[in-house]
Amino acid sequence: MTHQLTSEELEECPVDELTFARLVSASLTAASDLACALPDEDRSRLAVFCYRRTHLRRLGLAIAATCSKRALVEESGHAGELIHFQAQNMEATLAGDRYMAPRHVKRPVSLYNC
Repeated sequence: MTHQLTSEELEECPVDELTFARLVSASLTAASDLACALPDEDRSRLAVFCYRRTHLRRLGLAIAATCSKRALVEESGHAGELIHFQAQNMEATLAGDRYMAPRHVKRPVSLYNC
């Protein structure tokens, strides 16, 4: 599954489109490794960029886990502190995230009136 960037996202995205496509299509571990090649400032910018988009939150947290707290705070202030904390506690963070939680099967609809 590849994510096509809108023109608005392209303007904001801190990495080129090819790098972004590689990150999005990679496993979280591989994406973290790819992101490590970026300078800390660019990595923190990318982590915040992804984190702010619900469908990319896992990727953002994985990248944020490779960033220094200082870089994340410089990038987005108090939100950077929160992102750093959540990245260091990723499993607990994702377990409480309703968007990322496994979808439960809906109960079947019954046409039988009681």
